[in-house]
Amino acid sequence: MGPPGGLACDSCHHEANFDPARVPGHPQWRLAPAEMAWQGRTLGQVCAQIKDPFRNGGKDMPALVKHMSEDSLVGWAWSPGAGRTPAPGTQKAFGALVKAWAAAGAACPKS
Repeated sequence: MGPPGGLACDSCHHEANFDPARVPGHPQWRLAPAEMAWQGRTLGQVCAQIKDPFRNGGKDMPALVKHMSEDSLVGWAWSPGAGRTPAPGTQKAFGALVKAWAAAGAACPKS
């Protein structure tokens, strides 16, 4: 489903950011399914959701580590284009943190 007016997502979103219009882009850009939404959820709920293969695209923990460490669509967060604040640190550092979290048992907060 596209935005109001019936345009397909790729009418605006292309393989790269279009900074003059502040339109994000990536070769694999697509609207995440509703079950992946984090808004209004606690940190514990988001953590459980990330680990749930029914809501994370069928990924087990090794696949999640690889996805978060290496996937260029995740990496977009560190180069989001003009007018957006990049994620802190680097994807490499984030990947190392995710790998350490997984190695320690991938515990989620209670709330």
